[in-house]
Amino acid sequence: MAPFGRVRAERLRRQTAEAYEKAIAYQRTPGRESALRALEAFGEAHRSLEQLLEQHPGDRELWHMRGALLYSEASSHLEAGRRSEAIASLDRCEEAYRRSAHPDGGVLIADAVIRRARAHSEGGNALSALADVDAAITAYVREGAFASPHPRLADFARVLAVASTVHLESGDSDQALACARQSLSRYRDLMAARGHLPADHIGYAVGMAGDTATRLEAAHGNWGAALGVGALVLQAAEQGWGSLGAALARQGLYLRLAGHPRQAEPLLARAEQESPGSVAREEEIAALALPPTLAGALTTAESLTRRQPRSAVPPHEAERLREALTAHESYSASSRLTDPSAFPARAARLTALADLLMGEGEVARSWRVAAETHLMCQAAMRQAGGSARAWSPHLAVPWCGALEVGTRAALAAEEPSLLRDLRDTVRAVRTLLDPSPQDTCHELLETARTRLDTAIRRFP
Repeated sequence: MAPFGRVRAERLRRQTAEAYEKAIAYQRTPGRESALRALEAFGEAHRSLEQLLEQHPGDRELWHMRGALLYSEASSHLEAGRRSEAIASLDRCEEAYRRSAHPDGGVLIADAVIRRARAHSEGGNALSALADVDAAITAYVREGAFASPHPRLADFARVLAVASTVHLESGDSDQALACARQSLSRYRDLMAARGHLPADHIGYAVGMAGDTATRLEAAHGNWGAALGVGALVLQAAEQGWGSLGAALARQGLYLRLAGHPRQAEPLLARAEQESPGSVAREEEIAALALPPTLAGALTTAESLTRRQPRSAVPPHEAERLREALTAHESYSASSRLTDPSAFPARAARLTALADLLMGEGEVARSWRVAAETHLMCQAAMRQAGGSARAWSPHLAVPWCGALEVGTRAALAAEEPSLLRDLRDTVRAVRTLLDPSPQDTCHELLETARTRLDTAIRRFP
């Protein structure tokens, strides 16, 4: 590099670093105004870094810098309420980390993907959110992080905590509870090793994993577990982490529901003093029905097959399928695939059961089966190295069939964000499989896409 070029490159690096540090300083102050100021500073950093990349497009360190910049920028977009912009930043972040070829690239990408999962979930993009959860958890498992202790113990606990909230909002509550339990277990190991929980992880442990676990343990009537986690959440709230009124109200309510009214009364009274109306809010949350799980949906489908003399899936096969996919604890789609070689045949049965449920008016259960089938097909493809040619002869038709059934269920639900997300998913699967016009898959995907496009035009 010529001396003049070297001086200019050093100046651009310095400008990038200074703008980045200014943005991070703004991020330390919560609120939309500070987030917007941070985004202005991130813009300055981008401009300097882009000039560097124009000069040195193959410099892996610069691509790593860009990934870190975009990852941090996404936080400010979310703080400012700009969810779509945050998702776009994280898309670009993922690409930048791939191009950096960093030794830790797999987990860096996973961190970006789990942050994007949360943004997708908050925006109602259920399939995209759950696909990102699966990719993030799988990346950490490949690093060996499922073992505890592990050098990435805290990071994996954080990923599982976020995953628990995404599953609760967008997916299967059984997987939400499994992720929350595993996250809390790792945070307990971390506290045992360090004597305390790092401050930047308390929100994940308490506000995400703890919140999910208490609600779902209580929903299952596991009062001992619900109250045990609730005590940890309350302890953190007493120290200033989270809403004290909400924590008191939830713990008091669960004590009352568990048959301990005398212990409940003082907590409920304190809750109303701290936050009037908090008890009523927690009662409303406790009364909310949980969406169907895959296990519950397949149980219903199995019951329906027993009433039909010529069911497409015999009852005993429906029972075996349910046990194979849901009898063990799972955390995302990939962990359901205990026998990948058997999955194409299982996918065909799942699609048939989703169709059966839809025909019987079981819209929510049909959606759960169709959505989980798509996610498992996607995971199976990824496990096969993304080779469509290797898997498509056996997997493509049930995969596309699941998306077609899912389209009918989503149309019945009439949720605009879900319809748009499903349309994007159908387009992505069509690009991946690239079926010929004569293929059954082509017809299924075209039917789904056309119906989704028509429905989406009705919404503003």
